[in-house]
Amino acid sequence: MQEDGLASGPGSLLRNLLAAPALRFHDFRLLWLSGLFNSTGFIGEQVVLGWLVLELTDSPFMVGTALALRMAPFMLLGAVAGAVADIVDRRNLLRSVSLGMAVLSGGAALLITLDAMTLWLLLAITFVGGCMRAMHQPARQSFVFDIVGPNNLVNGLSYVSLSMRIGGIGGSLLTGFLLGRVGADAAFGVLTLSYVGSALSVQLIRASSRTSAEARTPLVRNLRELGVEFVRNPDFRWMLVLSAAVEILGFSHQALLPVIARDVLNVGAEGLGLMMSLRAVGGIAAILALSSMGQVRRQGMLYLGAVYVFGVAMLLLAAADTFLVALVVVMAINGMGALSDILSQSLVQTVVPDALRGRAMGSWVLAVGMGPLGSLQIGALASWLSVAAALSIHGAGLLVLGVGALLLFPRLRRL
Repeated sequence: MQEDGLASGPGSLLRNLLAAPALRFHDFRLLWLSGLFNSTGFIGEQVVLGWLVLELTDSPFMVGTALALRMAPFMLLGAVAGAVADIVDRRNLLRSVSLGMAVLSGGAALLITLDAMTLWLLLAITFVGGCMRAMHQPARQSFVFDIVGPNNLVNGLSYVSLSMRIGGIGGSLLTGFLLGRVGADAAFGVLTLSYVGSALSVQLIRASSRTSAEARTPLVRNLRELGVEFVRNPDFRWMLVLSAAVEILGFSHQALLPVIARDVLNVGAEGLGLMMSLRAVGGIAAILALSSMGQVRRQGMLYLGAVYVFGVAMLLLAAADTFLVALVVVMAINGMGALSDILSQSLVQTVVPDALRGRAMGSWVLAVGMGPLGSLQIGALASWLSVAAALSIHGAGLLVLGVGALLLFPRLRRL
């Protein structure tokens, strides 16, 4: 039996995944490869940064501060990044950002090798890198639409997210191993190579963004049009609010993973690398399940379900007392995080006109850029109360958020 062009029966999952509509596009396969390299650097850098700051300061709050600084540019530059993505060639922008990240990582490796790295230099490099990533995200996500079109958007976003999780596994394991056995300079060296690989993959893409003809549109006018859309479109406003709240309450748990690895579970840097890699495995499992569904209907209800399970998993992590239990729960958390990311991106792009997609994704980046507030908050709660209390408060907050969205945004159930 077949439905929507998908096979069913034994072995159908693998066949459906390999025959995914998005993968039929040559340029999308290159964008997928670029995402693989990019996420190796992105997730690997998170492992190195969290561990280095914890070693330098011995403070969960400072780890949260560093990770907040890493994401703060998303909030500061999100709308501008989206407007830029609507007026420049997205392929060229993606390549330039990847090369810039390679330069930053290479500089960090050199500073550590020369024994010249300080906490403040590390935080400065982190902030500049965050500014570059803020420009990268809306361009990449809207470039998916350019390549695969609206009918394959969820499938394309799912596979881009899948490449990020697969790259994250390699980045986490490799940087965790290098931190424990060689040093942070070697870890940053690997991150440099991963960003170069991302740039080379984008260079091979033949397609340009569909908006390149509009490059003469003034940036201020683009931002004004976005403001008008935000005022007149309640679905757009609600999705941005929900995306920001999930980022603050849910994704902030990442700030506590170095503390959990070192002080709660006593598994060291290599244990942190394993924990981060298995986070990615949970995301991959959720993405594969979503991808195997073909065209996803009732995305809003699926999004709400992911938020509920996200909250429950956070409460379970707060109660985890063994490394094995923590690994399983962290996998579940990242699975729900992956689903919420993909579905919120798709919903944001589908509730706005086509000409505003880049700016809509920039607004989404701005919304998730609120995450530093969560990192600071959960780091402070862990320092003042305990790691378990901080996770419990945030997990309960996600459950309240899900119930509130169901009651106050009923149209979400029909999207």
